[in-house]
Amino acid sequence: MEKNIDKLGGRNNIGDKLSLSYTGIGSLPFKNPNAPTDATNYIFECCPDFPYWVQLPHFKKEEDMALQFTQNLLGLKFDEKECRYYLDDTTDDFFEGLETLFIDYETTISSDDIINCDEILDKYKITKPYSNTIDIFLKKLGEISSKNNNIPNFIKGSVTGPFTFSTSFCDNGGKSAYYNETLREVIVKTLSLKALWQIKEFKKTSPKSIPVIFLDEPSISQVGSCAFVTVKKDDVIEMLKTISDNIKKFGAISGIHCCGKTDWDIAIKSGVDIINFDAYFYAQSIGTYAKQLEKFIQNGGFLSFGIVPTLDKEALANLTSQKLQEKFMEAIGHLTSKNIDKDLILKQCFITPSCGCGSLDADMAKKALDLTKKLSESLKSKYESVVKI
Repeated sequence: MEKNIDKLGGRNNIGDKLSLSYTGIGSLPFKNPNAPTDATNYIFECCPDFPYWVQLPHFKKEEDMALQFTQNLLGLKFDEKECRYYLDDTTDDFFEGLETLFIDYETTISSDDIINCDEILDKYKITKPYSNTIDIFLKKLGEISSKNNNIPNFIKGSVTGPFTFSTSFCDNGGKSAYYNETLREVIVKTLSLKALWQIKEFKKTSPKSIPVIFLDEPSISQVGSCAFVTVKKDDVIEMLKTISDNIKKFGAISGIHCCGKTDWDIAIKSGVDIINFDAYFYAQSIGTYAKQLEKFIQNGGFLSFGIVPTLDKEALANLTSQKLQEKFMEAIGHLTSKNIDKDLILKQCFITPSCGCGSLDADMAKKALDLTKKLSESLKSKYESVVKI
């Protein structure tokens, strides 16, 4: 059986490879006819040690964050009058499909080797038009792997987080799918299988690279707000934990990304390996969870500092490498001021933009990733002795 990665720093030097590394988050704004190839080539050039398949929401509408993972989703229908997608759990086809989904899920998670689940997991794959880059990404990854030269340490994939996904769609009665227990279970199982399909493909294509799957969860920042006053925090944690546990069961690393101010106790208790947060605007906020975060990183968890602001175009336009490094150390300071050891934080963190770059133009998106790369390289050089302790 694949071995769980419970303490990243203690298994096969995974922590050493991850410390102060860098990667990107999700989307790019490319939209020309050759955008999928251009975007993929750019990511392998920019993030050779930690590449990821790119979302292109301006290239195809199906690459929208929620829609991207609806391919073959049980119960999905489109209301032409209302011009919206919804989930219908009242038909005979739905209940027949439900039995198949449950069998596929149980068979997969009880397997000793995810590679043996090819036939099942391929039913939950992500293909055109829902992703126009992933096939190109896997082909290029395979070419690099076959040469056995400069193989990436990590490969990043993603799924929309279950809370964000379930609150993005309604059932046939107009009620949020989150509040429908059957649909919620369908969503958790389907997203798990889509995450596992990615892991399976990554392992087949580049066996020496470590798969990392992020759960993109912007909507957990709304848990506890008036919009979701009846949402139970423990239910959200359980949804996230189920998917995270499934990811880790098969030797991959699980992460959660939220670019807003949120209750980070949810992420900590979900059992993910990586917590990715907006360190440019919300470092002080996450510092209020210092005690829990200290235990999290002492147990091998990683903090992913989303330090390059992609949701504030003015801030990004005025940002220099020097200002970015100062901002990063300021973010670190919000944690060290709560008596968390600075060297521990540096050893258990890596760098990303604060969010995807899809809302930027191409030049600004490239600037964001270039700044991310330069900060990582500068920090690795400056704190080389710390990282290798």
